[in-house]
Amino acid sequence: MDELVSINPATLDEIGRTPVTSLHELDTAVRRANDVFPGWSADRALRQKLLQACADALTLRAADIVPLLVREQGKTAAEAGGEIWISAEHLTHAAEADWPDEEPGPDAAGRTARVQKIPLGAVAAVVPWNFPVFLTVAKIAPALAAGNTVVVKPAESVSLVVDTVVQLLAEILPEGVLQIVHGGPDVGRTLVEHPLIRKVSFTGSTQVGRLIMKQAAESITPVTLELGGNDPAIVLDDADIAYTAQSLARSAFFNAGQMCVAPKRAYVPAGRVDEFCQAFAAHAAALSVGDGLDPATTMGPLHSKAQLEFVHGLLDDAVARGATIVTGGGRGTDLPGYFLEPTLVRDVDDTFDLVALEQFGPVFPVVAYTSLDDVVATVDSQEFGLGASVWGTDEAAATEVAERLAAGSVWVNQHNAVEVELPFGGIKSSGFGREGGIEGIGDYLQTRVLNIKHTS
Repeated sequence: MDELVSINPATLDEIGRTPVTSLHELDTAVRRANDVFPGWSADRALRQKLLQACADALTLRAADIVPLLVREQGKTAAEAGGEIWISAEHLTHAAEADWPDEEPGPDAAGRTARVQKIPLGAVAAVVPWNFPVFLTVAKIAPALAAGNTVVVKPAESVSLVVDTVVQLLAEILPEGVLQIVHGGPDVGRTLVEHPLIRKVSFTGSTQVGRLIMKQAAESITPVTLELGGNDPAIVLDDADIAYTAQSLARSAFFNAGQMCVAPKRAYVPAGRVDEFCQAFAAHAAALSVGDGLDPATTMGPLHSKAQLEFVHGLLDDAVARGATIVTGGGRGTDLPGYFLEPTLVRDVDDTFDLVALEQFGPVFPVVAYTSLDDVVATVDSQEFGLGASVWGTDEAAATEVAERLAAGSVWVNQHNAVEVELPFGGIKSSGFGREGGIEGIGDYLQTRVLNIKHTS
């Protein structure tokens, strides 16, 4: 039997194996999800009760799940604990959400019309490796609340922890309502193309998102895509540099920078670059790199050898073109895993791949600017549109700049502040559809018009 091997990215030790789901088993799972859909979708009160029970169960099992999440994904124990907490919050939000099942249509003589919101059926949730628990729950919670059944397909490298969470929740739900399949691209493609799958929700790279769109198009299956991001942070002339640098350093290096909505570059007024770099570098240098299970560690490794090599390649290319490393660039530990210190780079511009591409790692470039209008134009001309932030003490002026930016989320004096009550998603090459908030549940509903002609 084929198996997926999970490796600790800090120590390179094998931590477990997961059997690959056969295509026959996958077909059986989807058909089971389709069969139990009518009963599950019929009882909204039961769904709400069981989703809250799922939230409670996940919270109670956090102490068991956190170490596994750290060992399989690489993040720190504190970050893993936060991931479990916000996942439970998503389940509670879905359990408590309220929306009208139907609303009356416009009046007309001789007929009655109702505009109804109904669930879709069996949904596929395809989950990446960077926040495997949170991004699994962020899909299944609204989908289940809306009355759909769900089949989860996690990234191969985080199969153990996602399987643990899905099985925990599946024990609380009716049989077949929540299931999981494991494997590589062939399993993913077969799930997406299955004729009984009524929606696909995917989080991951833009490249894979395009492929999933093509696969889903074969059966005209709707998709929600939360794809790559290359979030800019625009620092204004009047910004509080100490506060801004500290906040951006904390956000940029969270989960070793492996976060789609992390700030991935800063545009700083040319006259304040020295001040910004000095403040930012101090916070970056204070982070302790190591095994996430070590209480002293404040930043773990990158998740894989391929990711480390990609980020290092961008850094090496930038230095070869004249960029200056202000701090970092080394490994920061004697452990054998995929480590790179928090790294700050200056003397770059938008022609550098380190700036123009989504590096998805702990390297943060600073671009000096003299024209704010040029920065806004440059940012909006680029392919991504997931998040962005603007920093300044004049809140009204900063908000005015923020409203000029084309992104799914724009923050003022903060970054990557994702809240379960608010919708989240991207535009342009960062995808479409929303997760979170009542809009996130709406993404798992479809509109039906019931139009009744009166004959007497």
